[in-house]
Amino acid sequence: MTAASSQATRSNQSRTTPGGSSLGNPIVQALHEMAVSVLGEQLREMFEKADDILFDSAEKARGGDEQRLYLDTMRIVRVQRAKIIDAFQNSLRSALSTLADEVAESKGADPDDMSQWSLQEGDALEERIAVSNMSEKATNLHAHELVELQRRMTRLAELSGGALAPDAMAPARIIHAFQASMRDLSVDFPIKLVIYKLFDRVVVGRLSEVFVGANQLLAVHGIEPAVDARTDAKRAQQRPKPRAAMAGGAPAQPAWMSEVAPGTASGFGASAMGAGAEMAMPMGGAAMAGGFGAGSAGANGAWPGAAASAGGFYNDAVLVSEINQILSAYARGQRPVAPPWLPPENVALVAQMFDAYFRDPRLPDSLKPLLSRLQLPVLKSALADPVFFTQPDHPVRRATNDMFEMLSQFGSSNGSPSPQMVSELQGLVEALMRAFDLAPEQLRTMPATPVEEHVAETFIREQEEEQQKKNRARVERVRRIVAHELRRVIGERQLSSGIMRLMLSGFGPLLCLDYIRSGVDGASWTQTMGLVKQVLRSLEPGDLTAEQRAMQEAEIVAAISRRLAQIGFSEEKLETVVSGLLQAYLHRPEERASTAADGAVAQPGVGLSPEKELQGLLSILLVPGGWFTLVDTATQTKHWMRVRAYYPAQNAVLFGHYMEERYLRLRATSFATDLAEGRAAAIDPSPELQNAIGRIATLPFERSSEALAWIDGQDANAQQVH
Repeated sequence: MTAASSQATRSNQSRTTPGGSSLGNPIVQALHEMAVSVLGEQLREMFEKADDILFDSAEKARGGDEQRLYLDTMRIVRVQRAKIIDAFQNSLRSALSTLADEVAESKGADPDDMSQWSLQEGDALEERIAVSNMSEKATNLHAHELVELQRRMTRLAELSGGALAPDAMAPARIIHAFQASMRDLSVDFPIKLVIYKLFDRVVVGRLSEVFVGANQLLAVHGIEPAVDARTDAKRAQQRPKPRAAMAGGAPAQPAWMSEVAPGTASGFGASAMGAGAEMAMPMGGAAMAGGFGAGSAGANGAWPGAAASAGGFYNDAVLVSEINQILSAYARGQRPVAPPWLPPENVALVAQMFDAYFRDPRLPDSLKPLLSRLQLPVLKSALADPVFFTQPDHPVRRATNDMFEMLSQFGSSNGSPSPQMVSELQGLVEALMRAFDLAPEQLRTMPATPVEEHVAETFIREQEEEQQKKNRARVERVRRIVAHELRRVIGERQLSSGIMRLMLSGFGPLLCLDYIRSGVDGASWTQTMGLVKQVLRSLEPGDLTAEQRAMQEAEIVAAISRRLAQIGFSEEKLETVVSGLLQAYLHRPEERASTAADGAVAQPGVGLSPEKELQGLLSILLVPGGWFTLVDTATQTKHWMRVRAYYPAQNAVLFGHYMEERYLRLRATSFATDLAEGRAAAIDPSPELQNAIGRIATLPFERSSEALAWIDGQDANAQQVH
């Protein structure tokens, strides 16, 4: 924190009484300059590291397209780095000095959020989610520094008479400033996403330098937090530093742990302890918090299991004690003492894997103990099979990621798992524990293979990317829901290309935002859908006079323009999406007589046919990555399956088995029949999915069933290609 400390010293030379009514306040100015200086330097370091990170990623890429993406990003970063740094510093100054109410007013009118949003392209929505995830990660990662800083900033805001927002130094402000600096970068969205990942990896993990610097600067000026915050800060200073070095100069922690939040390793399992005592954690947090008693390593350097080994027995309890000893040593900044066959680095990596799960806000607290039961079996598998860390599709690693994904679905929706579902999930976890579990005695006979530094870094990055991929399913589901609801309202009407442009590129993004805010039952969604129906009715023959019709058309166009402007549509974009409607109104007589395809207008029509309605509902359900259970009536066996692909034109859906490398291809109508008759169920309580399943059950489509025929991975890949 050299930059922060020096800035604080310079500010101290002009120390004044806190107060003032403008950003001329020297304390506020000092805060801004410190943040811009430190973050600007971090961004420069990010670009200096970019070549190595991107080249390494390109070498490990699975295909030519992915490799080209990293190399193209490397070229763009080299050329545009100065422009991005300047834009970031300017955006940061603006973001830090904006008051809270100004932020609230401008947030909904950000052109980059919505102006390019359409049902065909979800880039803006994916960017929105990526930025939100970075903000959540930063808030969780630097929670301790932020609590103290928030209290100091609140005090400073009071003293400055409203000239400063209490959240002026919040992670969201910093990350949105970086997003703003990317606006004028003319690159394809995948490249922009890679640059976001660079920022996430290099800068977001180090934001504590800014927050610590801000706390130091405010302390110099006498801006103190509440008493309880000072007590917490004092206790934090008294705790051992987790990143300290050993006396001999050798690092106490692997280099790859330097970018991980303090306490990550020592929190392995502890984050789930408070969620439910009825499911005790195998990595019991009590041992870590309260020490290890006779089992702890003593002055002779013996590890906890030495006595047990000498006594001729070795079980899970002894192994857990040794693991906790390793993690506690890392938490204290000490080199762990461990038996030769138990590499501390491997233990810490699996600890971080589960810690990332537990920090994810989507995972409900009530289900954390269920996931925590997999910690010890997964760690045993990782110790027994070193390729666990090098193969993203390793069976144990894949199954654990999938289990986290299933459980997190209950936290990302308004629903909650039923007691029956919880019971079934417990059964699935127990099946995994049996499949992955190994005898501790067996582990001790295997050769130790400590994970190398570059492998550890790749493992951490791959786990982060695995969780970020889940956002794509969310984006795709929202788009499919909106597209289907629009198709239902339009029905069998034949619309001109200009009207369809309004529906897809105007009402589409507006409905997506309405859905994210309040769902299909919200007032905003109802208002927008009412406007859609108004447009369709206005294109149908009626009894209005020319003057009445002209007034109605003007009101509709004005209402559409207001709604789209509220979500950030520029004048140019508004003109583009509304022009088709204006043309239809202007050429109404000609359109009545025209039969040209592009001149088609809305005619009173019926709703979608049952077949098309079913296809639309299935498209909402069968988003790649979605989870379902299916009962095989022939064997009375319940299978847990993940959607691999849905082929509406072929009336087919491809599922992958949860625990095994095999796949199931079904007719989509057969799967719909299973859903309607209760043999299949979605592992997601979200209202939109349950509503879609309920609507399928009432549709008069032709019901059919078929025997389950599993295929291997090679055949499944061939079917996906064709």
